Amino acid sequence: QVYVAEGIFIMGSNDDPQAKEFPAHGVHLDAFWMDKFEVSNAMYTKCVDAGVCLPPVLRLNPYYGKWAYRNLPVVYTNWYAAETYCAWAGRRLPTEAEWEKAARGTDERRYTWGEDRPNPRLANFEESLMGEMLPVFRYPLGASPYGVLNMAGNVREWVADWYAKDYYANSPKVNPTGPESGFERSLRGGAYDANADSITTINRF
Repeated sequence: QVYVAEGIFIMGSNDDPQAKEFPAHGVHLDAFWMDKFEVSNAMYTKCVDAGVCLPPVLRLNPYYGKWAYRNLPVVYTNWYAAETYCAWAGRRLPTEAEWEKAARGTDERRYTWGEDRPNPRLANFEESLMGEMLPVFRYPLGASPYGVLNMAGNVREWVADWYAKDYYANSPKVNPTGPESGFERSLRGGAYDANADSITTINRF
């Protein structure tokens, strides 16, 4: 895990008043720890073998349970499975605010590595032409300012919050945890088939 210090950062963006990332706003977060890597098939299997986690939907995830793919991120697990895994591992899902601070730091960077446009050396996204996810330890050049890998592209990542498009307009300024209820959970980070605009540190799903 990596340590993210207490303090204020700017969350969201003022680029488009109609966007789900509007408006940019200052958020103060307590210090927290963040896993450096996405959860791999091998890591998730330990929870399944312990009788705590349910396996992914195998008809959708042909990579799970095969030794050759042990270092790929586990996919086709729903939010509840992600929450269960985190609790079993002695962790928790990050809030949406924590995820964004871990991705963009305190200098309002558009991408985890800075302002430069994405390229295949920095992230696994549409223009990398890989067409599939890659191991969780890939793309060190695209690491976040705190050293977290693959927060841009590869696979989308669950966060703890309920999703609401207008939440930023009136969210708390200290340790926001998302709406009290909702119909969908938030996802962050983009995926291997996402375009450059979808793998920014601010983009919400």
